[in-house]
Amino acid sequence: MFAKAVYDTLSQDVTLIGMLSSYETKPAIFTTDPAPGDASLPYIVAATVPVSTAFDTKTTRGRLVWLDVRCYAAALGSAKVVNAIAERVRYLLHRQPLLISGHVWIWSECTGPINSDESDAYGRIVTVQILADEL
Repeated sequence: MFAKAVYDTLSQDVTLIGMLSSYETKPAIFTTDPAPGDASLPYIVAATVPVSTAFDTKTTRGRLVWLDVRCYAAALGSAKVVNAIAERVRYLLHRQPLLISGHVWIWSECTGPINSDESDAYGRIVTVQILADEL
């Protein structure tokens, strides 16, 4: 549900879509890990949840989730493309409301991007922390 909320936000941004390849007629934004083997760079993987903890109060149940949004572009001598993608992801998710199924968004905050280069791709990770109350 949290990855879907991130996907929905990212996939509706025309600027970001223009920076990415497409996969099966949709923007190359994946909520599965790893990305499909036949996906073309540049693309985004928003599937990894390294932290998911309860954030309950006396009268509510909530969750604090950290979701890694990994951005990749071809390693062709310049990281300009992947940096632009990661900065756009950060812009779209940092302190922006998200529609999360079964939850009420309270806040979200991004850290990064940080480098996560691979042998054939430049990579950047933006981690979005999401706090939400359950309905």
